[in-house]
Amino acid sequence: MAFTNFTCVDDVVKKYKLVFVQGPLLPPDPTAPPLREYFRAELAFNLRMLPIGRSEIGAGEVLLFPILREIWKPYSKDLALFTRERLTFDDDLTGVPDYFVCKVSEYGQTIPDTPYLLVAEAKLDDFERAWGQCSAAMLAAQRLNQTPEVPVYGIATNGSEWQFGVLLGRQLTVDPLATALSNLDTLCHRMHATFWAVQAQAVAHQATVAAAPST
Repeated sequence: MAFTNFTCVDDVVKKYKLVFVQGPLLPPDPTAPPLREYFRAELAFNLRMLPIGRSEIGAGEVLLFPILREIWKPYSKDLALFTRERLTFDDDLTGVPDYFVCKVSEYGQTIPDTPYLLVAEAKLDDFERAWGQCSAAMLAAQRLNQTPEVPVYGIATNGSEWQFGVLLGRQLTVDPLATALSNLDTLCHRMHATFWAVQAQAVAHQATVAAAPST
């Protein structure tokens, strides 16, 4: 079963016997670096002049990737950002996430590693399907990492509304309070809090690998 075959989060929870919880996640980080004025102006131009909701890929090209790329830049030494890169654990947990963030691979910036953050586009505002696909990809990443005690984060968004979740062990938590693009600074702070957490995991993993004795 590919990620795209999961039509809602219930499909993943029931099939893999997860526990679904609604609750708060990482609080926004008010110390996060502010968005550049140039980026704000470009984003405002896109919102004013480009069609966003008229196709399945419009929001991704106009809003999602530009925002992800801008937030990711300060972390690019440790983290890599990929778009539509295949992720496979087994025949059931396989597919192509819209976007994911992983630690920089030992083989280079452009070679993917196992993700710590999965991002699913809610195409045509279908958040149920987006969370089905996102949670399946999060579970695939967790099993590839072979460390269920390490959180895997997820975001489902149509560009205008951003919803956050985390998979830790068997518990999948989704914050019922979404953040709107209209509240851009809060969204920026919330995204940075997630990227800070992901970067900390990547650095810790690299330190563990470096300390491992050679054979």
